[in-house]
Formats: sequence, structure tokens, C-alpha cells
Amino acid sequence: MDTASNSYGNDAFNSYAKGFLKPFKGKGELIRLRDELEESARAARQEAIDIASQANGGLLKSTDLWLTPWGKSGVPARTLQWRDNRQRSMGLWLLETFLSRDDISEAMRQSVIDLEVQRCVFNAKAATINWSIKRIGKALADIEHAVSFQR
Repeated sequence: MDTASNSYGNDAFNSYAKGFLKPFKGKGELIRLRDELEESARAARQEAIDIASQANGGLLKSTDLWLTPWGKSGVPARTLQWRDNRQRSMGLWLLETFLSRDDISEAMRQSVIDLEVQRCVFNAKAATINWSIKRIGKALADIEHAVSFQR
């Protein structure tokens, strides 16, 4: 698997990531980046649904594992979490338990490992989007506070 490729929907993410490498000149650039990140968050929410639906309806259909988009209310981009198919338990331990079983084929094991790599990459992207939106929001609030002292 080529981790440098855009196989996980990173095109939109890469389009604004370059903005992190140059200095911001003012509030307007922060607002523009926040708006781009919010658009990326909307796309990532749909991407999480798509990844989970494809995995749950295909590879994971005959297993006791599911992928579920998960996040607290108000989180811009949800991450993908492992769940049992009854939706009662959540966590990486479910994947580890599944992969440690002797009754799964090597092809299935490798496919699930590949899915886990995809989940990790996606979750890193979602976390970056979420943190960036939160931090830009704090910076904009700090700017507004500073400007409030103008006469």
C-alpha cells in the first residue's frame, strides 16, 4: 500500500494543507482556512459513512466486527471505531480479539489489517481537521478579544 497516495480521499485535505506551511497574514486568512477545513470536515463525515458501509456490507459482513463513524456531538469530522455487530462494545480490543482467532483465513486477516490501516489514516486526517478547526476558532476568539480593547 502506498501511504503517500491519495487513495483515502486526501485530495481535498492536501489542497489546503499547503496553507499550514506559509505564515498567516491576518484574520481573513484564518477564516478562509477555517471555512476550507469545515468543508473538508463535511466531506470526511460522508467518507466515514462510506468506508463503514462498504466494510460492513462487504468484508466484515460475516464477522462479529463493524466499523462505526463515532464522535461527540458537535465534532466536525467523526472518526471510525471498531464495534461489535450488536453495537454494545467498542474499541481496538475487538479487532485484536478477531485477529488473534485461529479460524480466520490469512486472506481475511490481511484484508482486515489493510482495513485497519485505512481506518488509522482516516482517523489521523479527521483528528487533524478537528484540532485545526478548534485551534483556529480559539485564535479568532483571541483576536476578537484583543480588538475589543480598541478605542
